[in-house]
Parts: sequence; C-alpha cells; structure tokens
Amino acid sequence: MAMVGSPGPANIILFALGCTQKFRVSIPFILSVVLSKQLIIWPIGFSLLLINDLIDRYSSIMMILSIIFISWIGYKIIFMDLSVKKKSTIWAPKFYHGLLVHPLNPKAWMMITLAFTAFQSQGVSTETIPIIAMTFLLIQLIFHSAWFWFGSLVRQADLSEKNSRIVKIALLISLIASIVFSYY
Repeated sequence: MAMVGSPGPANIILFALGCTQKFRVSIPFILSVVLSKQLIIWPIGFSLLLINDLIDRYSSIMMILSIIFISWIGYKIIFMDLSVKKKSTIWAPKFYHGLLVHPLNPKAWMMITLAFTAFQSQGVSTETIPIIAMTFLLIQLIFHSAWFWFGSLVRQADLSEKNSRIVKIALLISLIASIVFSYY
C-alpha cells in the first residue's frame, strides 16, 4: 500500500496538473483517478478467486495498452507549459480521463497483485476484496491529493524556463523508472 505514495503514472500526472491548475477545478479528475484503481482491484480479486486464466490474457492486453498510454503521458509532460500565465490551450482533463489512469498503469497492477498475494496464505475471499478496495481508496485520496498539491507548489513558484525543463525531466525519469521497476 505504501507504493500508492511513490512516483508512478498517476502521481506524476497529478503532480504535473498541480503545476498548471487549481485543486478545486481538478477534484473530479483526482476522484476519477482514485476510482480508476477500483477498475482493476475487483477484476484481479475475483479472477484470483475464480479464474486465474483470464487474468493472464487480460494482463497481456493491458500491458500493450499501458505502453501506449505511458508514452502518451510522457508526450503530454514534454510539451506541458509550467508557467502560470492564463492560456486557453491548457489541457484540463475530465473525469473520464482519470478512469484510464490505473487500468493502463503497470505499477497499479503490480500493487494490486501484491496486495492480494499478501492475503494468499489465508486465501482470497469475497471478504478480502472489499477490504483491499477500501484500503486503497482511502490511501489514494490522501497520496494523490498530496502529489497534486506538490505540483501546485511548483505552479506557485512560477519557474523559469530552465527550471521548468528540470522539473519535466525529473517527472519523465520518475515515470520511466516506475515502469521499469513494475516490469522487472
């Protein structure tokens, strides 16, 4: 569960958005990112409980989609303008965008799988799935909001072009490292 607070696609997106937007405007997106993990908790939990074959096929498809999605996140970060000037071209993600974040995030898959395997000695049951789901929901609300807030501190700092590049490079390195760690 501690991995929820570490760098990964969701936290990096939220940090980057915090650099460009106010918290209140982004609440629907943050909530949808939090809820998007539920889209993988329940299938993983029930598939471990019922159909182990299905998760292998689902994982392969999601791995391909996640590579495309992570590349898109990197593209968005590279071309993001971290200045605080008013612009009509700033991308403001909607609720439905956030629902893609965790299902296409290999780090999230690893976290959920590890959470369920921690219960494996006692056996995954219909009682463990809601426990894991609610635990992640609460922890994510805290950490995802914190990552967004850290990004908003960068926005308030009104960085120079050079410092903006440093922040973007740090975000990209964190994103790549979290993906490499997830697959290896």
